[in-house]
Amino acid sequence: MTKTANISIIGAAKKFFEILKFDRRDISAIYFFAILGGLISLSLPLGIQYIISFVQANTISISIVVLISIVLISVFINGLLQIRQMEIIEKIEQKIFVRYALEFADRIPKLDVEKLDHYHLPELVNRFFDTTALIKSIEKILLDIPAAIIQIFFGLVLLSFYHPVFIAFGALLVIVLSVIIKFTSPQGFETSLIASDYKYNIAAWFQEMAAEIKTFKYAKKTNIHIKKADEDVNGYLIARTNHFRILVMQYWSFISFKIIIIATMLIVGSILLVNQQINIGQFIASDIVIILIINSIEKLIQSLDKVYDTLTSVEKLSKVVHAPIENEGSMLLPNNNVGVQITLNQVNFTYPDGKIALNDIHVNIPAGSLVQLCGASGSGKSSFLRLLTGAFNHYTGNILIDGMPINNFQLADLRAKTGILFGRQDVFKGTLLENITMGNEAIAVQDVLKLAEQINFLSYINELPMGLYTPIDPVGKRLSQKIKKEILLMRALIGDARLILLEDPCAHKSEQQMLALLEFLRKKKSNATIIITTETPVVKHLFDMFIQLDNGKIIFIEEK
Repeated sequence: MTKTANISIIGAAKKFFEILKFDRRDISAIYFFAILGGLISLSLPLGIQYIISFVQANTISISIVVLISIVLISVFINGLLQIRQMEIIEKIEQKIFVRYALEFADRIPKLDVEKLDHYHLPELVNRFFDTTALIKSIEKILLDIPAAIIQIFFGLVLLSFYHPVFIAFGALLVIVLSVIIKFTSPQGFETSLIASDYKYNIAAWFQEMAAEIKTFKYAKKTNIHIKKADEDVNGYLIARTNHFRILVMQYWSFISFKIIIIATMLIVGSILLVNQQINIGQFIASDIVIILIINSIEKLIQSLDKVYDTLTSVEKLSKVVHAPIENEGSMLLPNNNVGVQITLNQVNFTYPDGKIALNDIHVNIPAGSLVQLCGASGSGKSSFLRLLTGAFNHYTGNILIDGMPINNFQLADLRAKTGILFGRQDVFKGTLLENITMGNEAIAVQDVLKLAEQINFLSYINELPMGLYTPIDPVGKRLSQKIKKEILLMRALIGDARLILLEDPCAHKSEQQMLALLEFLRKKKSNATIIITTETPVVKHLFDMFIQLDNGKIIFIEEK
């Protein structure tokens, strides 16, 4: 479960205000309308005070009609201001959703997979659903809470004009509210975070069950799927119960304080009225103001749960928004239509779990070479290829591309000039053409068809009712592994790459198909350096260089 020990409510609040800084102008308008509405709302008790004064004097005149009209107009204007605030908040909520959606879309491909190796990324991005929780509760944060605070402030100011004793009341109110919130809020936030962690654990388990449904469907008699869900459900219920206890404690604190305030104010007001220090109109007006203040305090009480939900959502979203991204340089790889020269000098690489992948690698691959990287499973072939993509930075030694350290290059540009086929790549929901070109509009359809013909994939495309525009389901549902591999191979070979990295491209191919692919690659090497991996040596005479790996070490190199 995600640890929450290092997450503070103050830190979460700072992140929340960072989100709002993009909407400062709109938020300023909200507060302007809230202040204006708070001032206008005071017309109700003041109007009633003067109306009572006229009635007590047995005077019915046009002044009463004017006062009543002013009060009604003020109530109407206050309603208009609230509607305007709601419109602005709706606009802010939509912008927050758009920003997070685009931020996730832009950031996910840039995530540092080396530092996030301990995360299951499909589960991590589930945090995006907290955007809905955030925008649902943001109205409370931006509208109800400021309006309540402003109303309390202006109410206390108005009461202070009736008698100085109300100033002490106002100071006491502010102090007690601050103390209650300060000492109980951190616990409320922590329990909210823990409950949210369990919620995502449950969703992650369901996601894993759905992804591996055949595993659970055809398993021998077992209840592990229920057992694991039950463990997280119990954890959620415990955390949620603890969170509710904090809320109840806060509610009781406010309710007790509210009772004391009402009793104190009624007693003080009655004494002042009996001693004729205030008149009946001021007494009734002060009671109305007190009621408004109490209602505002209740708004604050009822908003606390939303505050916790909001700050929890901000923290969950920051798991992706503030997740580490890849470090990169600023150099661009020249597009000179020839292969790159690759040099690895004393390269050692270890995964975060301590597993040694590559040990003291020395090799120089000339530009325009066709290289076979051979070795058993776990020998380090995949790690060798991945280092050449810039995906991993925590290695020792030097990796040079055309004589320059790989870390000096801009990764997006380097990968745009690299054709990549790795075992864990997959197809996505979209058309066949989109899966091959990755949406690159610079690649012409004719070039795709030409490549398909060269690697003997055109016959499959022609059999499809919609050809290249045939929709593909997520993760290639209903596609054989062989067809998915061919689509991914097309993706790696299309375009003008200067470096092509192919992990086991000959899998699922007959000997004739394998030879045809290698002959195609031999022709393509005039424009690119090509490295392919195999578990056993194949037709070594077709390659310019043969490298044998074992337990992360190069044990044999043969060059033509």
